[in-house]
Amino acid sequence: MKKNKSWLVMCILSLAMLMVGCGKAESDDVGKTRAVNDLEITITNIAIQNSSNDDKQIAKIDFSIKNTGKEESGAGAGDFTIQTKDETKHPVYGLNANNFGSVIPAGKVLKGSGYYEIPTGQKSVTVLYEPYATATTERIAWRINVPAK
Repeated sequence: MKKNKSWLVMCILSLAMLMVGCGKAESDDVGKTRAVNDLEITITNIAIQNSSNDDKQIAKIDFSIKNTGKEESGAGAGDFTIQTKDETKHPVYGLNANNFGSVIPAGKVLKGSGYYEIPTGQKSVTVLYEPYATATTERIAWRINVPAK
């Protein structure tokens, strides 16, 4: 009888683990920090908003950027682009006045949001750090899942 109970418990646990695994969303890079040009950049959140264009949606991406250098540095929403599955790059949505950008003193953190208009129906996108003012060839990227509206 003990052997039958053990077998039953093992089957139930296996089934439960399988069900939990099926419900998980594919992981992405939200919350992961990338470092470049004396900056530690973290995407902290993504949210989707409606656009005035029915074929598009606005991706609001929240950033946290720490200046690890000894001199002040700058960063803003325009330093990032969104690349969709078809390899098209979408720059910052300039019609939103809430896009962040500022000088970051040495050792300090800048937090803000960037707004990017992307086609509807995107399941995931790549956020690229491509600053205009920096003459570096090093680029960093995050793969993030796009939440439903």
